[in-house]
Amino acid sequence: MRSLRRQLHTAQDGATTVEWALVLAAIGLPLFWVFMMVLDVIAADYRMVTFLETLPFP
Repeated sequence: MRSLRRQLHTAQDGATTVEWALVLAAIGLPLFWVFMMVLDVIAADYRMVTFLETLPFP
């Protein structure tokens, strides 16, 4: 039983993968949010420009 407990506490098999996954999540999720906000701003700008170009000027 002690050897199993020692093996469980000293096993580092997936530690690097978990750390990289956490780093990617910490960077990727905010970048996704920023990307979506930028797309919304670009869409609003396009909407405004197309509206102003179609105004009938005398």
